[in-house]
Amino acid sequence: MKRLRVGLIGCGGIGYVHAKSWMEQKEKAVLVAIADFDTEKANKVAAECGAAVYKDAHEMMQKEELDVVDICLPTFLHTDYCIAAMQYVNNIIVEKPVCLTEQEAQRLLEAQKATGALVQVAQVARFAKPYIYLKEVLDSGRYGRLLTGNFARISPKPVWVKDYDNVDRTGGMAVDLHIHDVDYIRYLMGGDPDEVTSTVRKDADGIVHHIWSTYRYKDAVLMAEGSWAYPLSMPFANTYRVMLEKAAIIWDEKKVLTVYPEDGEAFEPQLEEDVVMDLGINISNFGVFLRELGCFADAIRKNADSVVPLSEAISSLRLVKQELAIADKI
Repeated sequence: MKRLRVGLIGCGGIGYVHAKSWMEQKEKAVLVAIADFDTEKANKVAAECGAAVYKDAHEMMQKEELDVVDICLPTFLHTDYCIAAMQYVNNIIVEKPVCLTEQEAQRLLEAQKATGALVQVAQVARFAKPYIYLKEVLDSGRYGRLLTGNFARISPKPVWVKDYDNVDRTGGMAVDLHIHDVDYIRYLMGGDPDEVTSTVRKDADGIVHHIWSTYRYKDAVLMAEGSWAYPLSMPFANTYRVMLEKAAIIWDEKKVLTVYPEDGEAFEPQLEEDVVMDLGINISNFGVFLRELGCFADAIRKNADSVVPLSEAISSLRLVKQELAIADKI
């Protein structure tokens, strides 16, 4: 089977990570073109893979014979470029959050329906090994039903992101950061919760910097906390603590995964070691991106659905928006 020809739009921080990931998909795909207004930056990336460089993404999509377009632009640009890409190719992967508003969500869904394009949204938590493990354990029924869960995603101020507090560009902390755990909880539990409660802390300008949300699924209760208000000296941390009928499973701030069974001794599951490197952003786990893009390439080659379909990502965005609306009423 021929390798997929990939065109990348945007090669900033996360765009460079995606570029490196495509370079590692040697049997599945080849990065043939990069589009970025900053051609100097694009040329540095292209020098590593021999990709053609364009200043204009539309020109790239018109001139190149592409199988995949990968969109790694600031969030406020996602919708227009994703809809444009659907006119040129059958397969698009776009960074999260997929969009910012309900109007944009409707435009994306209508464009997908009209074109039949396969769209995956880069909700990367679904591809992280501790989170894959928890999903597999719950689906297998090995330790019974899930009873309670606490998820947290805590970050220093993301000063490396331009205008990170501008909700018209990024959506703000809840839409940009907290959405990882919201999407994962929906994935873990098979859909939206029956009940949601939420509270937030805002700064003096009314910008949400901390959120706590609780989700009820029949007799299970889960909570997610998100913040990017911490000092720059504090490391990023994503954690969970889950209680099932027959075990507790904890992924802690030291990046240790531990299972505490009702019967037997505690143990640390032997997960295959991930690829870790300096990626130039506040994330060092390269393996999670390799899996994310590799799974998308497999879905295309097998004519299957993506792991994070457009409709799923939009449902996760809608849940975050619901949480913020609930918090505003308190």
